[in-house]
Amino acid sequence: MAKVKTGPKVKRKGGGVAAKAQQVDALASELAGAPSLIVTEYRGLRVQELQDLRRKLRPRGVEYRVVKNTLFARAADKAGRAALRSLLVGPTAVAVPVGGDGLDEVELARSLVDELRTFRALRITGAFVAGRTMGADDVQALARLPGRAQLQAELVGTLQSPLAAVAGVLQAPLASLIHAFTARGSAANA
Repeated sequence: MAKVKTGPKVKRKGGGVAAKAQQVDALASELAGAPSLIVTEYRGLRVQELQDLRRKLRPRGVEYRVVKNTLFARAADKAGRAALRSLLVGPTAVAVPVGGDGLDEVELARSLVDELRTFRALRITGAFVAGRTMGADDVQALARLPGRAQLQAELVGTLQSPLAAVAGVLQAPLASLIHAFTARGSAANA
């Protein structure tokens, strides 16, 4: 029996080595520019649940993207963040703040931890914050902290309270002197 030609060869998805190199370069530049990111394992989530998770995180300023572990590991090495390799366990997705400003590490962690209650299969494996790798428990603790704006307001309030007390103490003798002159002036006019 002779071989029957069935048609031209079909290329596999992915685009080959050149496309993967472009993906690694794009991911490496994103990793280098991101001040913080959270790595999750999404095993057990259906496609619809992943889409719902992305839809919920996007208004909070978080981009949630599924990444291939091998490409992510190469991009992490290229970006100078090789410590991220230890967080790559199972099917991996990464949560990154969008726009760079406006969303701090605490808000990023809080937005993902809030969704853990809804999506039970989602598991945080770790994070990269302020130049160091954190474990899942550290991300949970980070989510319980107050945000950067609230901490700054508390610090200003703490610094302002003693200064206001000092200003009040320094103004008291001057205020009593003014009251004495006013009373004397009222007595002289009467």
